[in-house]
Amino acid sequence: MATLASRVVVGCAVVAVTGAFPGAGRATIPVRAAAQGATATAAPAPPAPPWPPLTFAAPAIEQQRPELRRLRDRLLAAIRDRRIDRVRALMAPTVTDQTEKVPADEILASFGPLEPGTSLPDEWQALEQALRLGGVLRNGVYVVPFIEREEPAWRTGTARLFVAGENVEVHTEPESTAPLVARVSYALLQEAVGAPTRPGAAGSTCPDWTPVIGPERALAWVCTTATRPVSGLYYAFTRAAGAWKLTRIYSLSD
Repeated sequence: MATLASRVVVGCAVVAVTGAFPGAGRATIPVRAAAQGATATAAPAPPAPPWPPLTFAAPAIEQQRPELRRLRDRLLAAIRDRRIDRVRALMAPTVTDQTEKVPADEILASFGPLEPGTSLPDEWQALEQALRLGGVLRNGVYVVPFIEREEPAWRTGTARLFVAGENVEVHTEPESTAPLVARVSYALLQEAVGAPTRPGAAGSTCPDWTPVIGPERALAWVCTTATRPVSGLYYAFTRAAGAWKLTRIYSLSD
């Protein structure tokens, strides 16, 4: 019996194959010929996706429309001073909550207490944040925050967490002293699915941290109070009898 000794070229690697086969002479089994003088190179890694996925510019419509600036400033002042009567004065008697018409007093009660010397409940914080971000004017309706008009853009991706401010810090760990990943403004980030939020350190200005997908798909952290989901809430104001009033509160399907 003759011994078959063949050389198999796999990419640029050469593998010797031997065995006992009856009547076999010396042979070669080419798999893929390597270019003469070529050296093995790794396939290039796919480019990292852009980060952050989307960034928006605040339209600052309030700088162009003084009546909208006055409306926003009056409502912010009423919340700051814990004057629920002044907030009520800027609401229509009946407000559409999603699709249901609800008396303004019931809406206010659902927001929680607005009392001097106390911290703002979540619903009031959401309204205050939306007002600070500013809005857009469409078909005679003033809507805050402005991210509502960007729905067609953010629906094209999977990022759903809006960074509601300028130069918001993103860190490698859930603490403000951790290494800084980046500062982002009015950007969309993708939450890290399956990773829970983490409480902030005692005395920290950040009460808790939200995990997000950072550059190169690494885990990163952003302060929860500096974000809001793009699905809502949104606040719509219309003008009647010369006065702007809050007439609708709604969210968008995610």
